[in-house]
Parts: sequence; C-alpha cells; structure tokens
Amino acid sequence: MIGIVAGFVVVAGGAALLNSRRAKRSAPTEEVGDDDTAEYLTMMVGVLYALVLGLALVSVWEAKDGVDANISAEAGALHQTYLLADGLPPDAAQRARAAAVTYATYVQNEEWPLMEQRKPLGPRGWMLLHDVQNAWTSFEPATNAQQQVDQLAFGQISVAYQARQGREADGGGGMSGVMWFGLLAGGALTLGLMFLFGIRRTRTHLVLAVGFTSLIAFMVVFIYALNSPFGGLLGVSPEPFASVGTGG
Repeated sequence: MIGIVAGFVVVAGGAALLNSRRAKRSAPTEEVGDDDTAEYLTMMVGVLYALVLGLALVSVWEAKDGVDANISAEAGALHQTYLLADGLPPDAAQRARAAAVTYATYVQNEEWPLMEQRKPLGPRGWMLLHDVQNAWTSFEPATNAQQQVDQLAFGQISVAYQARQGREADGGGGMSGVMWFGLLAGGALTLGLMFLFGIRRTRTHLVLAVGFTSLIAFMVVFIYALNSPFGGLLGVSPEPFASVGTGG
C-alpha cells in the first residue's frame, strides 16, 4: 500500500515540476491561475469529490464491520455447540464435537480461499452445517439438564445458520462499478484541475500537488483494501474458526 502511494507521489511531483516550467514559458498575460471562475470550479469539484470519497469509505467500512460481526457470530456459535457437548453422553458428545470441528475446518481450509476470490461457495458447507444440527437432533435428552443443553445448542446452531447466510452475502461483488468510476474519474479530474489552474510558484505548487495526490491515492488504496474483506492487508482472518474445539 505504501509503495503504491509513493509511486503516485513521485508522478505528481514530476508533473508539478513540468507544469511549473510550462507556466514560466507561457505568455505574461496568461493569468489562468487568478481566474475566479477557475478557482470556484476547482473548489466545487474538490467538494463533490470529497463527498464521493466519504460515501465510498462509509460503504466499505460498514461492509467490513458486517463481515467481522458475521464471522464472530458464526465461529462463536459453533464453538458454543462444541462446549455444550460436554453435557451429553460420551457417544453423542463425540458426534457433536466432530461435526463442529469438521465444519470449522472446511470453512477455514476450503471456503476461505473461495471467498477471497469472490467465488460461490457451493452446497458442501451447508451440508456440513446440517451435520452439526443432525448430531444434536439424533440425540434424545434423558434428563432435564440434557434438555436444557439441547435447547441451548439449537439456539447456537440457529445463530450459525443466520451468520453463514450473512457471510455468503458479504462475499458478493463488493463496491459497485459506478462508485469505482466516480472515485477514479473524480480523483483524476480533481488533480487535473489543480494542474490546469496551477500556482506558478514551483515550491507551492509542488507541495500542493504532492499533498493532494498523496491523500487521494491513500484514500483510494485504503478503500480498495477494505473492499476485499476476506483477503489482503485489511481482510478478516479465518482464525475464529481455527479456535473451534480449542480451549474453553
């Protein structure tokens, strides 16, 4: 991420220097930078682009928060079913624990790479989650304590079902192409106007060009990273599923 931003900064700095030399060679009567209309236009484009940036950032941030919540809920509910199996007879407890661990392992090793690539998950995961439920439905509680454990387990399994549905929905196409067009085209237009109506003083123009380019490049790369919730630098880790069946 830092390397990408640094590359944009270098390009902006070079463009600012070239633009400054071009301005010095232009006719003395050319006062484009002092034009009030050009200044107002540049300001309005900057304000509108700030709104687009803010909307995109809020969108991907909320989406990532939803991913975090669904992953935590699903893995946590699955782990609870593993722990609740302590209240079952040995054979039933072994089936319930094995089903929970099998499902968690499949999510971590098989489904996670597919989610990173935004590919459909297929029915296998649902079948394994059904196995978790079947491990509990095949057991007939014999005591009040086992009845209570059974009810608690089914409540957690219901949470896992809902969270899995949310996880599959989170693995969709991400931010829309229209929003990406607005981000990229708006950034190019904002920086282009800054160069077109640039300040003639080289140092001032260079600082502004590098500063604005750094900020815009960082925000776009940051949004891109957040838009990949299951992979990349800021993606969610499958670690919660790895902890199913470990610890108390």
